Amino acid sequence: MNCHRGVLEGESEAGTQDIQKIFAAYDNNKAIQWTKVHNLPDHVYFNHSQHVTVGKIACQTCHGPVETMEQIYQFSSLSMGWCINCHRQTDVQFADNDYYTMYTKLHKDFKEGKIDRVTEEMMGGTECQKCHY
Repeated sequence: MNCHRGVLEGESEAGTQDIQKIFAAYDNNKAIQWTKVHNLPDHVYFNHSQHVTVGKIACQTCHGPVETMEQIYQFSSLSMGWCINCHRQTDVQFADNDYYTMYTKLHKDFKEGKIDRVTEEMMGGTECQKCHY
């Protein structure tokens, strides 16, 4: 959520009120009411917390420089190919991340220097059922 805190400065009064509502919901552990900008097909599953909380991916990676956008718009295509390329190319925050402890072979290979990076693809992140119902 920190990416949204930077938007507060320079916002219009109405925009500031909207941002403050988002902060209040987030700070009180309540659901945030979003205005939908990205439309994925109904058969696609996407989980923000897997990417932001576990993957430690900044909002701007997918959504662009939201902190400077006067009005939010779709920055990336978010097509299947775009997502697959990301899963193939982006290094996972693997070390010191308890979420990934179950990948013992990858951890072993990483520690032994057999591999120098881990991608989502290496953990099955390009398998159809990971994103599709």
